[in-house]
Amino acid sequence: MTADTHTARLATLAGTLVLALAMPVSASAQDRAPAVSSAIGECETAARSGADMARALGACDFALRDSSLRTEERARILINRAALSAARGNGAAAITDLDTARAELPDLPELYLNLSAAQIRVGNYDAAEASARRALDLGLEDSHLAYFNRGIALERLDRHEDAYRAYSEAARLAPDNQLIATQPRRYVRHQPSGS
Repeated sequence: MTADTHTARLATLAGTLVLALAMPVSASAQDRAPAVSSAIGECETAARSGADMARALGACDFALRDSSLRTEERARILINRAALSAARGNGAAAITDLDTARAELPDLPELYLNLSAAQIRVGNYDAAEASARRALDLGLEDSHLAYFNRGIALERLDRHEDAYRAYSEAARLAPDNQLIATQPRRYVRHQPSGS
């Protein structure tokens, strides 16, 4: 594989990352205006599915202007907006939102998963690897995503043995995910002879 092909493959891989986990926002908003509740729902749903991200970003912005939001709700909406921004390729905006949310939810593993993805987007691979590790240390339920992000960051840092181990763990944890399952197989050196 040429260096250009390798770089293109990594760029494609980073572009197809499952960047984020949507954060549920509290349903304790009986007094909240229906338009705000709808905007919160649209922001959360799009962060989960990745659908119609431009419109969803507007919904997130609208929801964040509501003065009745509790601090934790605001932080969760920021995390969802960050997931959408990162998926659209705007890692810097995602990092800004995540840094703001981190002040309120410093021990939320999903925040660090999303932060690792945003840091990959901006090319800060050392920080991305550390953020993915932090998500794992905090007990991220969907740990295969953090191992996958670690693999990408480590591969970009030319730490191929470590990347292979991270990808292999992600594939072990999510054997039905084709994108994840194919990553360890790219490492020919680690394949059994005769395959």
